[in-house]
This record gives sequence, C-alpha cells and structure tokens, in this order.
Amino acid sequence: MTLQKAVFNPGINREGTDYSNEGGWFDVNLVRFRKGYPEKFGGWTKNTPNSFLGTCRALHPWVALEGTKYLGLGTTWKYYIEEGSNFNDVTPIRTTTAAGDVTFAATDGSSTITVSDTAHGAVKNDFVTFSDAVSLGGNITADVLNQEYQIVSVTTDTYTITAKDTNGDTVTANSSDTGNGGSSTVGTYQINVGLDVYIPGTGWGLNGWGEGTFGSATALSVVNQLRLWTHDHFGENLIMNVRGGGIYQWTENNGTNTRAVDMSGISGANLVPTVGLQVITSEKDRHLIVLGADPLNDAGTARTGTVDPMLIAFSDQEDNLQFEPLITNTAGSLRLSSGSSIIGAVKSRQEILVWTDTALYSMQFVGPPFTFAVNLVNEGTGLVGPKAAVTAPSAIYWMGYNNFYSYNGSVQTLPCSVHNYVFGDINLVQSFKVNAFTIADKNDK
Repeated sequence: MTLQKAVFNPGINREGTDYSNEGGWFDVNLVRFRKGYPEKFGGWTKNTPNSFLGTCRALHPWVALEGTKYLGLGTTWKYYIEEGSNFNDVTPIRTTTAAGDVTFAATDGSSTITVSDTAHGAVKNDFVTFSDAVSLGGNITADVLNQEYQIVSVTTDTYTITAKDTNGDTVTANSSDTGNGGSSTVGTYQINVGLDVYIPGTGWGLNGWGEGTFGSATALSVVNQLRLWTHDHFGENLIMNVRGGGIYQWTENNGTNTRAVDMSGISGANLVPTVGLQVITSEKDRHLIVLGADPLNDAGTARTGTVDPMLIAFSDQEDNLQFEPLITNTAGSLRLSSGSSIIGAVKSRQEILVWTDTALYSMQFVGPPFTFAVNLVNEGTGLVGPKAAVTAPSAIYWMGYNNFYSYNGSVQTLPCSVHNYVFGDINLVQSFKVNAFTIADKNDK
C-alpha cells in the first residue's frame, strides 16, 4: 500500500463535531499552533522555591532606578513584593489597637485561643499580629502569642485563633494558662481578606453588573467577595488597589520590610481618592488615574468614601498625591456615560482604553485645561472581567460577553473556531476570574 501524506488543518475547530471536523483538530490540551503546526507549550518551571498565601490574581513587574527587579503579587489574602526569590509581605494595615484592648482566654487541653477585642471588624481568615502580650501562665507563652495569626472564626467582639509556636507547630494550653495576656497587648490588623470565588448579590457586581445603590452595604462590599487587585508603578513606587476598596502605596526607598500604606494618609496627600475600582498610570504625561473613584463632596473639601462606578479621577502631573483640581495644576475628573460601571482599562502606545460593561472608550492626554479627553469608540463591546484584556505588539485583545475582539484604531470581532464551545458553556457569574495574557517568546497574542 502506498503511503500518503496526511495534512491536518491548523487550529482547533469546535464549531461542529469531531466527525464533521475531519482533517482538523477537535480536542487538544496545552497545545498551540505556530506556522500551521501544533506545538506543545513546554510545561512550567518553578520561579522560586518559596511560596505565598492565597490565590494570586494579579502580577506586576517593574524595575527600580538602580536596576532592582520587583514583582508585585496580589492574592486573595495578602499582597507581596518579590525581590530575588523572596516573597515580602507588604499587605497594608487596617487598624492597630490601643494597649490592652486585646485579651486572651485559653482552655485546658485545647489549642483554640479566644481573643476579645470590641468591634474588631475582622472577618474569617484575616491576619492579625500581636505584640507586648505576656504568658497566660502555662504552655501559652509570650512567644506563642506575640506573632502573626490567621483568624479561624469570628463574632462581633471576639474571634478565635489556633495557638502555635514560632516554628508553626500547634501548641495546646494546660491548666496553668489562666491569664489574659496582660494590659499591654496590641493587635495589628491587616486589611480584610477577600474570597477566591465571586458571590452574586454581595459586592461590586450585582445584577446587570451591579444593581442597588452603589456604595451601599449590599451593593459594594470588598469583604466576602472575590478579591481582585490592580497595581501600577509611579516612578519606583508601587500603587495598588483592592477593587471596590482602598488605594495604597508601597515606597521603594523604604525597603521590602515595610508595608504599603493608605495613600490618603501619606504626608502631603491632598484629596486622594479613598476607594476605587482600578488604578493605572499614564506613561507619557505621568498622572495617576483612579477608575471608579469616590467623588468630592459638594463643597469640594473631602472625598465621599463611596465608589462612583463611572467616575475617573486623575492626579496632578508628576504628583500622585495631589488630586485637588486647581487652576494651577492638571488634576481633575471626568465621568463616562455609556454603561453602568467601569470594568477595566489597559495602556497602549497613544491612549488608555477603558471598558464599561457595555462600551469601549479611548482616553488620551490633551493637556490643560481639560488634561484628558475621552471618546466613545464602540458600544456593545463591553469587557467580561477586569483582567480580560491584554496589550500585544500588534493590537489590544479582549473577551466580551459573547465575542472576542481586537482594537488597532478600530474594533474588530476576532474569528474564532471555538466560539460556541467557549460562550455556550461559560459561567458568567464567575467572569471576573477571566484573565488575558501574552506569551512573549511565542507570538503577540
């Protein structure tokens, strides 16, 4: 029998059946196509032997002026900055108690410690660090108490932790542990953790993308909701934002042993937004931009503390701490009109693209007196999730609610042979988990 060469069509075609796709590829795993031929991805290599806590949903690399390479990692529980192979915990602090506000109670034969702190504001899995506590009298020594703990369960005025030694091994209280830790104990609470899943009806994504009074307890809750971070560097420093929550800065000169702090509390800060949906910096003109920022009050003297989902606020040029609009600076704000909320944004060469749930806008620096101009590019091409767009050398690509798109001066729908397979069986409730990324050593998308 004469051998015949079998030529297979490149790409994966799920727009039919495996039988109708004769001569093509119907079902593959970890395979991409390059120059018409299938190619394996090649697997993964560990970046570092060290580990971090939580599920990572945001990465941002940058380089300091002296050449130090950093990688910011936002997880469901913490925020880290990787330098070398080490993950440095820079998670912001939510509050620190006065001395003696925290007391402990142990039970003989149990490793569970009950911590009392009136109106502590913590949630399950939050992290707290105790200092200046004294021994409870037995196995629960000062060294056991004075370290970081993750909270196991909570009530309004108490919560529990599992006692451990400095090696992380569980410690069991004995009959001598009758003390309360003394009158000098201080509790330092990190910002509330988030979830690894999206919960409909409890956060910044209600109904259409968010029904209810925006900013209310039911319509905007960054606690017990999918934790998403955005981040960008402003010079050497890193600006970070919990979606729907606070805006923080990590200062590179202070080193990786220091934590990020609330920007509105930094010396020299003037009307910096206290909450937002995303932070991004404009490269050429050097402004810090907060999407979904809280607006100024009617008097223009303070921020309201409530997210405005269609408001974009921007700082003065070269000054990320100056957000008060003055005739002597370029700080200001503008509001989008198409859609109900800003979903996400990415930078390109000449503009910043901003998506709402229903439209795409182009934001460009135009200089004083308006600073930025926004133009509606296209309606009906909203972004399915804050991380679902990516900038590539040839264009910007993103996933909408029912199509894949590209933008290079105009919006194009991408031909897709797996369209029905993807959009016909996707859980859009969890669409904020969608991530777009590039593979630099392969191609541009």
